[in-house]
Amino acid sequence: MADVSGQLQGKRALLIAAAGMHNLLFMGPPGTGKTMLCRRLPSLLPRLADEEALEVTKIYSVSGKFPGARAGLIRERPFRAPHHTISTSGLIGGGPVPKPGEVTLAHRGVLFFG
Repeated sequence: MADVSGQLQGKRALLIAAAGMHNLLFMGPPGTGKTMLCRRLPSLLPRLADEEALEVTKIYSVSGKFPGARAGLIRERPFRAPHHTISTSGLIGGGPVPKPGEVTLAHRGVLFFG
């Protein structure tokens, strides 16, 4: 957040949302810093507790996105930003070979729609 200049209302909204684990909606014209602010949200959230880290690690392991046993538990909150053309099964999961979707991969973290 230190490299964000200005955006006082946006930064305050992020802090409040992070403190209360609330949803957040930024609206405005392109180029006003909405995405930049949202990408900083995970840095404001607390690190995952042991039980939360285990949940997130299990999800990433099942989806095939876990880097391996040497990496240990995932401790950082996930930030997922799917493309606007994502399919329904890509977003919520499923498919011919069922896999978790972006909503599940963002569990305990941030799901960003740009």
